[in-house]
Amino acid sequence: MYISRPIEPKKSTRQRDAERTRAALLIAARTLFSTRGFANTGVRDVADLAGVNSSLVGRYFGSKQGLFRATLEQVLDISPALQGDRSRFGVDMVAAFFDDAVDAPGPLAMMILSAADPEAHATSVEMLQTKAIAPLARWLGPPDGEGRAARLNILWSGFLTSWKLLPIDALADAARIASTRRWLEATTQAIVDEGEG
Repeated sequence: MYISRPIEPKKSTRQRDAERTRAALLIAARTLFSTRGFANTGVRDVADLAGVNSSLVGRYFGSKQGLFRATLEQVLDISPALQGDRSRFGVDMVAAFFDDAVDAPGPLAMMILSAADPEAHATSVEMLQTKAIAPLARWLGPPDGEGRAARLNILWSGFLTSWKLLPIDALADAARIASTRRWLEATTQAIVDEGEG
């Protein structure tokens, strides 16, 4: 007797191509928005870097502004960092800054360079609040989770700006960067631990 099994639907070639195209556009957008800025990046620039037709930006994202928002939503999500051991948060979070991936274009540069365009800047502020500050504040909890989340953002943004975007010579020295890393880990953990006890 033959027993039929449900056949799982396969993704069509067209759907896989659409997913690849969308991913390529997001990678290209991240690169250009974080190196040239929103105002100096055109839809055609992004499409050319992604190797696709520029009309696909409109199809998948609606507009350049929609592409900017989707790119920030993807790179600003802090929730994976909130899944680990709370007592190691400082060490784990700072380790992410020192990852090879930090050399890739990042959200901080995208947000800073968006300041020239009021709509893109407003999107940056909104995404920072909803994708990073608010989830971090909920995770931190009382007392004053929002204030502590804001202080962590100030701490990390200041460090990353001084290390990557507007480098301070002192942070090029290996010994100083090692001591700065330990300080950043301890300070991050101290802010997290303010709610304990």
